[in-house]
Amino acid sequence: MKQLLLGNLVKTSLLLFLSSFLVISCESDEQLGLDIQPPSDLLGVEHCDTIGIIAYSDREDSVRTDETSRNLAGYYNDPVFGPVYASFCTQIRLSEEDVDFGNNVIIDSVVLSMEYYDVYVNNKTNNRITLSVYELADPLYIDSAYYSNMPFSTGQLLGSKTFVPAPNDSVPVGNDIKKPQVRINLDKNLGKDFVTAASMGLLTDNTTFEDFFHGIAIRPSTNVSGGSLISFDMLASTSCLTIYYRNDVDTLDYVFEISSSCARYGYFDHFGFSGAESNFVQQLNGDTILGQDKLYLQPLAGSKIFIQFPDIENMDFLSTIVINRAKLIIPVDQSDLTESVYERPVTLTLAKLDEEGGLDFLPDQIYSEASFGGSYDEELGAYVFTLTRYIQDLIIGNEGNYGLNLMVSGSSVRGNRVVLNGPGHFSSNMKLDIAYTIVN
Repeated sequence: MKQLLLGNLVKTSLLLFLSSFLVISCESDEQLGLDIQPPSDLLGVEHCDTIGIIAYSDREDSVRTDETSRNLAGYYNDPVFGPVYASFCTQIRLSEEDVDFGNNVIIDSVVLSMEYYDVYVNNKTNNRITLSVYELADPLYIDSAYYSNMPFSTGQLLGSKTFVPAPNDSVPVGNDIKKPQVRINLDKNLGKDFVTAASMGLLTDNTTFEDFFHGIAIRPSTNVSGGSLISFDMLASTSCLTIYYRNDVDTLDYVFEISSSCARYGYFDHFGFSGAESNFVQQLNGDTILGQDKLYLQPLAGSKIFIQFPDIENMDFLSTIVINRAKLIIPVDQSDLTESVYERPVTLTLAKLDEEGGLDFLPDQIYSEASFGGSYDEELGAYVFTLTRYIQDLIIGNEGNYGLNLMVSGSSVRGNRVVLNGPGHFSSNMKLDIAYTIVN
């Protein structure tokens, strides 16, 4: 048989053999519109879109959350993914050193203000949320790495507030109108403690102050029927802790800043995905075959999706081929009726796994971030990635076939999740669409 193939076997027979070996269907495609080949060469291009794919949902152990662009706080119960809990902690810093509050100080109020960035799950009819502010029990360090599975210890409760998130409503503060923000009144005794500390020389500089006061933690209540996830811009000038006070001379205020010099990090919890959809939970518990139908992708250290093309190297078994284009198409589950409330991500990302399970950039992303893809395509109802160079490298053996991880872009600062169709879905399935040319 091998001698016949090496002898006078015609090109068509060769392709048929290759197709049956891979259990894929191939057909001529002369209108692919491939930019990398002149029109005169398109007659030799073949098209395959039924490459075998392994895919399943997997737990995400943790994500790094220190000094992120935004900080999340909130709690809600997703009918598909289960409960979502987010909290964070941060240092505060002196806006001016050698603080002197004057004589006979009277504290009028202590206010923590946090500027909104956006709110997730904000279109529910009952989305009241309670945020509580605590003093941090342990110090934070700006040069340390912190992850979402590292809970923080807290001391005394400083204050709390129950409210409906209003990310589009400006807030009057004195005679000014400030950007939309949450303002939480804290215990006046905190202001008194700072006044006493200043008289003892503990507010002379930030190093001394941080040893005295480690920072604050913002925690949501889980005793809510609706809930939301609030994204705060803690680096905005309006995000700060302010003491309003009077002394013998005047009525004043002092601002403790929250800046890029402050150590900050977020903690997330999904409470074991209690109450989540059965298919999702079973995949997380090891029933990977269920991923052939539906796949579940959740940020905030929720779930990722493992993807692998187990037999892709066999495309080069009988002939040398050149991959002209390879696109991974991942359709959204259009039957997920909860998406109108729990909006899908704008962008997903892919990373390749190495032999030790570490993540690395794909060559297509390194070559061109713009053409790599990952954005949701409204017309296709799917997320699309270009994997031309990666697939070529797998076929010729330049890449180890350890698989890919699909994740939500910005998984430490966004709550958007999505249900996707697996490679065995009955109608619109995940597929690897390849255009290639046989060169010998």
